Amino acid sequence: MDERLAKTIAAIRETGADWGLFTSPDGVAYALGHVSGIEAGPSPFAGGPSLGIVGVNGETGLLVTNLEAGTGSWADLVVTYTGFSFKEPTDIFANYIGEATALLQRLRVGGKIAVEQHALPASILSILSLDEGSTIVPIEPAFRWQRAIKTKTEIGLLREAALTASAGQKAFLSTARTGMSELDVFAAIRLAMETRAGARLPVTGDLISGRERTSQFMGWPGNRILEKGDPLICDLAPRVAGYWGDSCASAMIGQPSAGFEKLFKAARAALDLAIETIRPGLGIDRLDQSLRAAIIRHGYSYAHHSGHSIGTSVHEWPRLVAYERETLKQDMVIMVEPTALDPDIGGVRLESMLRVTATGCEVLTDFEHRPDIPSS
Repeated sequence: MDERLAKTIAAIRETGADWGLFTSPDGVAYALGHVSGIEAGPSPFAGGPSLGIVGVNGETGLLVTNLEAGTGSWADLVVTYTGFSFKEPTDIFANYIGEATALLQRLRVGGKIAVEQHALPASILSILSLDEGSTIVPIEPAFRWQRAIKTKTEIGLLREAALTASAGQKAFLSTARTGMSELDVFAAIRLAMETRAGARLPVTGDLISGRERTSQFMGWPGNRILEKGDPLICDLAPRVAGYWGDSCASAMIGQPSAGFEKLFKAARAALDLAIETIRPGLGIDRLDQSLRAAIIRHGYSYAHHSGHSIGTSVHEWPRLVAYERETLKQDMVIMVEPTALDPDIGGVRLESMLRVTATGCEVLTDFEHRPDIPSS
């Protein structure tokens, strides 16, 4: 049994449930190893989200469209329904509900059922409510805890995702030049990441340039032309084999100004502080407070969180925020991304992926944070 499935069953048991239903792309990927396509959003050939079913005794089932027949999963029972059809008319939604109902009945799902409340469609809920003896409980609290501590397999997948993100950052730092558009640079970045992975990748993040845009610290690339003296923020999060990498670099086109150098040094000092102090048992609220204090000591604002965990979702619990009372545990994998902002100069965000080890942390990303990009 895959260790992630065992941890999923542990989460179901912790809720006191008999079954777990998973309908979010990241939840299905974690529980049953099925990686849903997300690049274009929900498929027009799907009647609903992929449905993963796990019983406390190890029973597993998965419902996907006929377009996903043969995709990877460790579910014992994989059922497809007709979503894509061109030879004759078909009712995709009716097909989805019909096969979902049959699968639930075949596995004899009933009793107390733990669900992902944020991702459960009304159509599946209506099927469950047909059974008068069924009760619904949320699985999120127990499931997020099980997912927070990564398995050896997950750490390997996350390491590869981190190196893929790093390939994108190296392309950013070596490619960006005056006269290029943000989209020109992003095309080179995406090519580098997908060439490493050998496949098309879902990618999220930011690529922004100029004082005004980097002061706002978030946004997709556009047609803006890079000029000498422009600050840039490049935040890259590719999904590789179902696991997300993440990273952020900031640099200035040409020789960095004195003001940008100060911003960069402030963010770098905070990132270095995190790498030096992270260890099992460290309170996340304390980590966030120390990073904020490091930026504020340099005289800059901190309009951002300090980071987040990562896995089959790009943002997982626990987040690195002031109100989080959890402590770091060995084999958590977290993103640390201190940000320094000055409206007159722009913004700097520096981010690395870190695995919490028995005595400290391991940096999984392998690109160099540097403040300058040659201008020609």
